[in-house]
Amino acid sequence: MCLKTIIKLIVDIKAGVSELDEERKKSLLLSCLVMFILLFTYPIIRSTVTSIFLTGFGAEKTPLVWLYSIIGLSISITLYSKFQIQLSIQKLFQITVLLSFLFFIFSIYALENGLNWWAYPLFIWKEIYIVLLIHLTLGFINTILVESEAKILFGPLGAISSVGGIIGGLLTTKLTYSYSSLTILIIGSSILLISGLVFNFTSRKFCLSHNKDLSKKSKVSPLSSIRYIKKFVFLLALIVLLSQFVINLANFKFNLIFNSLVPDKLEKTRRLGTIYAYINIVSLCTQIFIIPMAFQFFKLKTVHNFIPVFYSIIALGGLILGGNILAPVAGAFILFKGLDYSLFSAAKELLYFPLAAEQKYGAKYIVDMIIYRFGKGLISLLLIFFQSSIFVNSLLAISLCAWIICLQQFHKESANIQSQK
Repeated sequence: MCLKTIIKLIVDIKAGVSELDEERKKSLLLSCLVMFILLFTYPIIRSTVTSIFLTGFGAEKTPLVWLYSIIGLSISITLYSKFQIQLSIQKLFQITVLLSFLFFIFSIYALENGLNWWAYPLFIWKEIYIVLLIHLTLGFINTILVESEAKILFGPLGAISSVGGIIGGLLTTKLTYSYSSLTILIIGSSILLISGLVFNFTSRKFCLSHNKDLSKKSKVSPLSSIRYIKKFVFLLALIVLLSQFVINLANFKFNLIFNSLVPDKLEKTRRLGTIYAYINIVSLCTQIFIIPMAFQFFKLKTVHNFIPVFYSIIALGGLILGGNILAPVAGAFILFKGLDYSLFSAAKELLYFPLAAEQKYGAKYIVDMIIYRFGKGLISLLLIFFQSSIFVNSLLAISLCAWIICLQQFHKESANIQSQK
């Protein structure tokens, strides 16, 4: 029975790709390659930047720098919303990649010349650039596929990205035996440039600046387009906010224990590379074996309800009962992140399909970029002042319960929107 199910999924995936016209197929495959490169370089960049910051300022300062990241990201989103109806996504993507490369190179120069405080802006941009690039790519993919195609293809497409993350994480660990953290950062940022080149060959037909269906005469910015679906966006934003409370509480607890048990900067980079590889292995396995079957045999509502319940089990076993031992806390962190990048991310993307093209981008700007990081910033603000295990564990439990409750209201609003179409 299991073998028949797997064979059927493979046949459905093959059929889903073959049914795409050549222009959509080409753009989709190139977008997947871009995601592979982004996820390949991110562990390299993230591991080095995180180790530089933790060594220089300690885990206690991470909530503060997360908060600064939200401010920077909010400014970036405002600019991107205005530019996206004037410039193609390809142009925005390339500009972001080039600016990121130049910023990382300048940061290396600054740190090598004794400007240790530059670890703050370096960490902030590390948080911003990946959000911009990934969600520009995902938003682009959402305009290529319809919902039925996405349910079949999101798992395999995400798996391709996860393979990039696994290889990048393992490569980071390997590079630490021969190179310094700053040299590894040069390698990662240089490879990042390739993603801009690849994305340039995707079709402009699916950009908002070229979309003929976007406002018949006058083009409306993505942020302006969501005024008619405020409740939908608010509830979705609240779900994402609570999910990020959960993820970042786990992240903070992991950082505290990891920083105290692994004091050496290069050793931090090495171990973080391995941990991010494990995260992507969890994500890959989920995308290959779980997501296609979950979307085929269960309602989207059921999948979303399952996620916070499963997180509650992980939190209880790994974070609350795990104490100050690295292995269970790291294990919970890996599962939280791996599922966030795979199951939750894919299930969340499907929630946007009832919306119009410009509404998808507008909602994603608000939810996936601003609220996604605002959740991290808000919890960071609290963690600046309250860092006890009791506080972290209690807030984690409250967030998980609130997540489950909010889902029920969101499902009702989503059903209302679909009934009006």
